[in-house]
Amino acid sequence: MKLSKKLVAVLSAGVMAFALFGMAGCSSSESAANVEKTTEEINAQDLNVTGSGFTVLPDQTVSYAFTVENPNEGYVANSVTFTIEGYDANDVMLIGGGETIQEVYPGVTTAAAGTSYLSDASAEIVRFEIKPLMQNVLWTKTTDTPDQLNSMFQLSDTQVTESDGAMTITGTISADLGDTEGSAESSLDSRKDAHVVAILRDADGNILCGGTAMGIMLDPSMTPINTTVPSSGVVPGTVDEEGNPVEPNDAELVSGEPTEEQAQDAAAQDAQLAEEQTSNVASTTFTITIPGIVDYATVDVYATPGI
Repeated sequence: MKLSKKLVAVLSAGVMAFALFGMAGCSSSESAANVEKTTEEINAQDLNVTGSGFTVLPDQTVSYAFTVENPNEGYVANSVTFTIEGYDANDVMLIGGGETIQEVYPGVTTAAAGTSYLSDASAEIVRFEIKPLMQNVLWTKTTDTPDQLNSMFQLSDTQVTESDGAMTITGTISADLGDTEGSAESSLDSRKDAHVVAILRDADGNILCGGTAMGIMLDPSMTPINTTVPSSGVVPGTVDEEGNPVEPNDAELVSGEPTEEQAQDAAAQDAQLAEEQTSNVASTTFTITIPGIVDYATVDVYATPGI
């Protein structure tokens, strides 16, 4: 089987009472100022479910997943509930439930996954429907572009393992929190909450099922604290990484002005330090479990900031 990785990153905003706006978030007072509007007030178009699918596992658990897009430019859809329904050939409902996505931004694809239960093992689901309940959606404005949103998170080291009749998808998620001044203190201004969804597909790209990793949070406590000091005027090799002098027997003794090569090395160190001080990348791992073994071709991982 071939493993592919796909990142669809969506910036979190309007997460219930914690609306976090902008590339690095915004203050609570700014969030409060962004008044929520109803679907009727902005004459919103319905959200589009762009793909969906399900798999009935051996224990009659129905694992499903779907993707959705928001056609309303400039507005974020908040706390969107989707109905999940499966019917047999006689239009008898076999499964029913709901799934909520906290934020759906315009211009990007958002994913969700969940499970239901098929009580009758002999029944066959022939029609599977997912629909948004638009009348309950609240909307907030956004100026974030799809390019900004899609570059918000980075995924790496994605792996799929099978054990004890279940599938586990793991990986690393990272985000640049911007200027946190090297602080290890978390705040609403810089914290980013991520909702990570994995979708398994067959060889034709059809959705088979999926799973969700909940409660992923990236904050300044996850960024490395820089201890390197500026190297201007310091001959390379005469100080250690923390800026402390190196004993003469550990470094070549120098006198006079630094050579051209030494000056270039010092300038390069300064440039590297400046880059490190403006890049505060937080990283953490995610784990997604699917309660069964599915014969899949590819797995797409979507990172959707929010709870």
